[in-house]
Amino acid sequence: MKRSVLILLAILAAACQSPGVVDPSSHDGYEFHKMYVELLPDLNVPRSGHKLAYVGGELTVIGGHTTGFIPTSTAEYYSDGEWHLVNTLYPHDCGFCVVLPSEEIIVGGGCAEPFGIGQTWAVEKYDPISHSFSPLPILDSKRGANVMAARFSDGRIIVAGNWYAEDVISTYSPESGGTILRIPTIGRAHPLILQTSPDNAVVLGSVGERNDILPPVADRLSGDSFEVPLLQEWEDWLIPGGQQMSHLFIGDETVGGYAWLFPAARKSDGQLALIKVVGETFSVLETEKPLLMDSPYREPLSLYPMLLADRDRECAWIIRTVIGTSDISVTKVDYGEALRGGKAPVSDYRAELPDGLLAPCEIWATLLPGGRIAVVGGLTSPDNYNPSAAAFILHTEPEQPSVIQWWMIVCALVLLGAAGVFLAFRSGKGRNGREQVPEGPMDELMKRIAVQMEENHLFLRPGLTKEEVALAVGSNSRYVSDCINLKAGCSFIDFVNDYRIRYAQRLLYENPDMRVGEISEESGFSSEVTFYRNFKARTGQTPTEWLASQSRM
Repeated sequence: MKRSVLILLAILAAACQSPGVVDPSSHDGYEFHKMYVELLPDLNVPRSGHKLAYVGGELTVIGGHTTGFIPTSTAEYYSDGEWHLVNTLYPHDCGFCVVLPSEEIIVGGGCAEPFGIGQTWAVEKYDPISHSFSPLPILDSKRGANVMAARFSDGRIIVAGNWYAEDVISTYSPESGGTILRIPTIGRAHPLILQTSPDNAVVLGSVGERNDILPPVADRLSGDSFEVPLLQEWEDWLIPGGQQMSHLFIGDETVGGYAWLFPAARKSDGQLALIKVVGETFSVLETEKPLLMDSPYREPLSLYPMLLADRDRECAWIIRTVIGTSDISVTKVDYGEALRGGKAPVSDYRAELPDGLLAPCEIWATLLPGGRIAVVGGLTSPDNYNPSAAAFILHTEPEQPSVIQWWMIVCALVLLGAAGVFLAFRSGKGRNGREQVPEGPMDELMKRIAVQMEENHLFLRPGLTKEEVALAVGSNSRYVSDCINLKAGCSFIDFVNDYRIRYAQRLLYENPDMRVGEISEESGFSSEVTFYRNFKARTGQTPTEWLASQSRM
């Protein structure tokens, strides 16, 4: 019974939260929407300079440096509510990262010694199914910090950039290693590698190999270099080493559409904007209002914004912080309107991290299903000696209608009163000595959840979130999670994946010639990797093995 009271208290607290409402405070005409911050457990190893990706349904961090500015040959993945530590073969502090269509991750280069010194030849591949690393052929030349890589639509990987060492533009193949394509006109660090056609790309950036400021010249993979007139007025903001080139892509390579966004600052006044690149044409993305420069407290935002483009929603997220505070800022730019000839709407969100947690001054972030943003590790001060182990998820989803929340509050208060009366007359123990759980509210909610799953097949929606289920059943995400934990005896994601696996089994049985990739997609899984892992975990067999066993029955 005590557990029931705690659950009801949690419901009441959740009902009173308002993660998506407009903050009544404003700043120079800007309205700030509140974000809900979901804290995750701390990493096992504090780190910065790492790589962060969402693969196989799991947040994964690789490499970087830890306390004392020492490279760490470790990685971690988040599963079942905790971070699991695995060893890498080599250190990759500020190296490059490329996520393959298989959701395997290629990492390479980076500082080989403490204090950001040195370069390395090393490349390795992470398998999200086995959670292990395997060696790959080495690079064409040693690469240190601030090396970048981009995967072409034809599968080639282009590598450029270096730090206090010679820069070359190369291709990399997991089968044969690195091959030099050309020596750039100007050596760069933190370069942007933007594909412009099926067989060409431009490489540009305002920072040189030795931290010098560069002229606005772009190199082509093939063909002469050229000056970009727009970058006489604007310069690209120094993107953090965790920025993957795929985060900047807004085009559709399947139809030959190569389009990109990257953050830039106007040289005359520092105003932030997004530069749009279509083919080799550069322009400023038109927005309904200028992008925010300062925090609500008129403190400058961090100099290293992370840009994450969400092509499904046609929006880009710019994540920044106020150094030395708990303040974190997210600007949403709905770029789709600008691509169709209008001006992109802009929305600003902010939150203060709980428990006095300092926001990282250099952002390591990635997108999660449902438009959520994960931020993991990083530096909370300008030096590199004390990186953070903190991890959290930013929720910018619109809140549910207030009438639902007030209904929940009233119900929770009534139930709390009833629970108090019950406790006054009984000890709360049943005949078997176990605590008894009130049936009505939880049973009713579970029935509504089951209807959405079994009749409306809500589980087929890729990236389904607790918030989406809560909206469908007219409840709160925390109440939905508590209900599933209590009544189904499992986590929300396991509950949803059980439905997906049963659906996939039916598809396999009824359509034995159907490709596994199609079954994975039809069943609501975000990738084949996630599908395989969950299928084997629940059946003890691969899909092929399971189908063969059914045919023998």
